[in-house]
Amino acid sequence: MKQPALSLLGKRILIVDDEPDIREFISYYLSKRGFSVATAADGAEGITLALKFEPDLVILDVLMPGLNGFETCMHMRSDERFDNTQIVFLSALTQSYSKDLGFRMNADAFITKPVRMELLVRKIEQILSEKAFLQVTNEAARLRDSTSA
Repeated sequence: MKQPALSLLGKRILIVDDEPDIREFISYYLSKRGFSVATAADGAEGITLALKFEPDLVILDVLMPGLNGFETCMHMRSDERFDNTQIVFLSALTQSYSKDLGFRMNADAFITKPVRMELLVRKIEQILSEKAFLQVTNEAARLRDSTSA
């Protein structure tokens, strides 16, 4: 199994899905790829765990009992502690309005189930790499601005 770029090894991913088989399968696959993974069975548990685990990225199912994925995303996006957390919806919903709603909630991606694991991993790596690039770029600009002032 191919390992992610060295800069992505150990990145923390939280999987929030009410289906145990899906949580277990994705967790196993991502762990083998070098990511640190935690799982939650619903939105409320996911938020509680995210506060402790501090994930770099959250994979959210949409259709879950209790807090659904959209509600969970809305809660996380309204909490500044999750400002640097990327969110990817992974859902059986295929309607364009579901995807539109996910992006209006500032999700970073919306992927439909069933998904090939290689596609999911590539998307995760892309999102985390873009985030790392933006952080480095912003820090360089900040340092440049502070030295020229």
